[in-house]
Amino acid sequence: MNTHPTEFELALLAGGECGVVTRFFLNRHVRQCEHCLDTVAEFVMLRHNVAEQEPDLDWNRLEAEMRANIHLGLEAGECVRPPLRARSWNPRLAVAFASLMLLLGAGFLMRVPRTATTHVEESSGQTAPASVLESTESGLEFRKGDSSLTLLNHVGSVADQTVSAQGVIGARYVDAGGVTTNHVYLQ
Repeated sequence: MNTHPTEFELALLAGGECGVVTRFFLNRHVRQCEHCLDTVAEFVMLRHNVAEQEPDLDWNRLEAEMRANIHLGLEAGECVRPPLRARSWNPRLAVAFASLMLLLGAGFLMRVPRTATTHVEESSGQTAPASVLESTESGLEFRKGDSSLTLLNHVGSVADQTVSAQGVIGARYVDAGGVTTNHVYLQ
């Protein structure tokens, strides 16, 4: 034990009412600590003095009476306790549930693949060709209607291409001992 045992533990040791393992550790500590040894001796002496003054004292009967009084008190407490009310509406729980549903809905909408549209409706009510950014074997291509712009890869090199959901396409390839990285952003 790194610390001294409590007086409660020492009183249990003096009365022989602690467990086997606890008794082992407490005895080991008491053999090395004179202060705790004196405390245990005082408890043993106190038990002896009480037994001499009241020789007819039946500890088992006192224990039974105390248990009965405790049970009686608990039963009396049940009689005077107000009845349990049904739980009322909890706004925190409602907000948490609504947030969870919103998160699940957003996740579902982001998961569903969208089909590419070739035309976008403008504010004037007319349709205009949509902008398309795609990764091809020859490079990165941006198209709008009949016009296109292609950022070509180096001839004969294999490009490592990446596409993100935020509209970013990147290409990276090695040429003449260097690394070329291209990133095209669509807004």
